Amino acid sequence: MKRRLAIATLGALFLAAPLVSYAQGPAPVTEPGPQTPPMVPPAKPGVFTATKKGANGYRLVVTGRNFTSRDAIDHYLAYRAAILTEEQKSNWFTLTETRAPTDTVPASKPDPGGLRYSFRMPYWRPMWRYKTAGSPAWKSWSPFSGTAFPITDAKSVTDFEASADIVLHKGPMNDADPLAFEAGAVDDWLVNQVTPPT
Repeated sequence: MKRRLAIATLGALFLAAPLVSYAQGPAPVTEPGPQTPPMVPPAKPGVFTATKKGANGYRLVVTGRNFTSRDAIDHYLAYRAAILTEEQKSNWFTLTETRAPTDTVPASKPDPGGLRYSFRMPYWRPMWRYKTAGSPAWKSWSPFSGTAFPITDAKSVTDFEASADIVLHKGPMNDADPLAFEAGAVDDWLVNQVTPPT
């Protein structure tokens, strides 16, 4: 009987020993996991610039050589406007429409009785400059000119530039203004859709 009790006690100690020594040993070392890359890769130098204009204004310019589509470039510029607004601790921004006396598209006006939106992408209308193969001179296009976007062959473009002037704002957004864009909403909507041009 005593022999069985001694064997049982030794067996219990033997089984518990690894647990005790493991619990009292040093904590296992774990290597840090891979860092999550940003959802939108950073642009190469010279692709995007933001120049301060006045107290709360910025001129944004996107340049490149490999033209994809007007929408892709316009959306990337809007995304960068939203990111800049958030980085400057502001909540929303407005587009300043750049118009010429010859423009035929009516100016955008606030609509107090209209539907409310956090942003209206059809009103995000940057200005454009571009060069085509065989023509070293820059050509310009305004979304307010009343003419269709002139680039029909993406491969013919050798250089392009899209620009927009924005003003940053804090506090509640004036959602009656079609030129007002809520930065967080624009960022959330475009983050999975855009990539820097090259």
